[in-house]
Amino acid sequence: MTGAPSMATSSGKKLSMTKQNELNTLVDSLIKSSFMKTPTVNEQFAQYQQMYSVLERIRKLESELKLKTGNGKPRQANIESFCRWAKEHGCQFDGIKISEFSGFELGLEATRDFSAGEVFVTVPRKLIFSVTADSKIPDIMKDIPVMMVQNLSNLMLALLLIVERFQPNSVWKPYLDVLPDRYSTVLYFTPADMAELKGTSAFVPALNQCKNIARQYGFIKKFIQSKTALLKDNFTYDLYCWAASTVMTRQNLIPVNLREEGEKVEEQGESAKESAPNPVLIPLWDMANHVNGEITTGYNEAGQQVESLALGDYRKGEQIFIYYGNRTNADFLVHNGFVYPDNANSAVAIPLSLNPTEEQFEQRKQLLEKLGLASSGDFNVQRGGDSFISPELLGFARVFNMTKEQLGHWLGADALQSQLLEPDCPGLEASLREKVWKYLSIRLQLALRMTGTTLDQDEALLANQGQKGAQKLGHIKSMLVQFRVVEKKILSEALEHCKQKEVDKKEV
Repeated sequence: MTGAPSMATSSGKKLSMTKQNELNTLVDSLIKSSFMKTPTVNEQFAQYQQMYSVLERIRKLESELKLKTGNGKPRQANIESFCRWAKEHGCQFDGIKISEFSGFELGLEATRDFSAGEVFVTVPRKLIFSVTADSKIPDIMKDIPVMMVQNLSNLMLALLLIVERFQPNSVWKPYLDVLPDRYSTVLYFTPADMAELKGTSAFVPALNQCKNIARQYGFIKKFIQSKTALLKDNFTYDLYCWAASTVMTRQNLIPVNLREEGEKVEEQGESAKESAPNPVLIPLWDMANHVNGEITTGYNEAGQQVESLALGDYRKGEQIFIYYGNRTNADFLVHNGFVYPDNANSAVAIPLSLNPTEEQFEQRKQLLEKLGLASSGDFNVQRGGDSFISPELLGFARVFNMTKEQLGHWLGADALQSQLLEPDCPGLEASLREKVWKYLSIRLQLALRMTGTTLDQDEALLANQGQKGAQKLGHIKSMLVQFRVVEKKILSEALEHCKQKEVDKKEV
């Protein structure tokens, strides 16, 4: 449904030559900073702070352009026109409506009973927001250094959002009007917010995400904006944060291609391209919130529509949820802007590495490679179950603590090496088992100390909200403290598990 865009509208505001020159200099500085290497986490955070300062000045300059992401009305005021538009364009959602829910903002409410497995919404292909050849977005990307930008498909989808936001009479206006005009993704964090994540598994991914988006903004500003009427007067860092966050929080992958709709394609290569999944936005369906479960949404090729089935039985008046996929809370925090405390896929990634100067480094590295493991990287501590320690973490810990003789034995036992990734590994010596559990206990204790607060302190911060004299936490700060609580609970439970194993001296 995306047609060839006409000239986009803008506020008509322009920067003075002096301010435009300053903006250009700041953008160059931003791009340069985004490529500086940061060997340590502290250096990476310092880089983030420096880039944040540059971006704040950029935001101040660009604020004079008076470009807005919304239509000036609350989202709730746009729901009726959005639903009418969706129905007119073939979306079927009899039995559900968009409603406000405490703790969720907007969500989908059942207006009748649904049974598990029953289709509750269908969205036709023409109502799926995606980048196609006639959107002109692929054409303007030829001037950007593609090898220097990650997630090009996401970038193009974000640019299309901005283009459509400022199109006069855009067919997508009802959908754009019902989207949030601000998010709680990491792109909206302050340095003080980001500092709350120090020592958690989300800290480095959050810093990387902010750097990548800042770099993308810089490249678009420098290499694209002045060369296309689509973005010439309608591109700012704030707009790009909004568009990128919209894509981050709402995208899904379905088969689309970059050709004119209705064009017949007979070559096998083009057919394969058409079926390749690409990021898209799915109006109405993307109003559903997350719950543990399984994916019950798919693309019906024959019907050319997205179909979503009820995860369970829903009664009239209840909120209908969907399952976003196998993501950790760190993934949800960085890419979706929320934390799900009861997440069945919760895990905490802890960084571990071999000592390259150690005498048996090459042997350890070789054995890890045979196990499909890196000599340096993040290894997961899992939530509950039979073992809190992931197979990869268990394998790394075993190899890390082996003696020279033990390394030689396992390197020569090709048929048995896979047992090093299993909870029950009868070939391990008792002394190695004990060393492994002690090693893991120490690593978990260190991980718990990294944030600078205890589990009790973080839980008290959340529990005291609303009480007289208590420190007031905003939405983002509360979310970050909640994230720390979730991670510390996992680490604490895993620590107790390891200590018990150490005492019992059970098979590793």
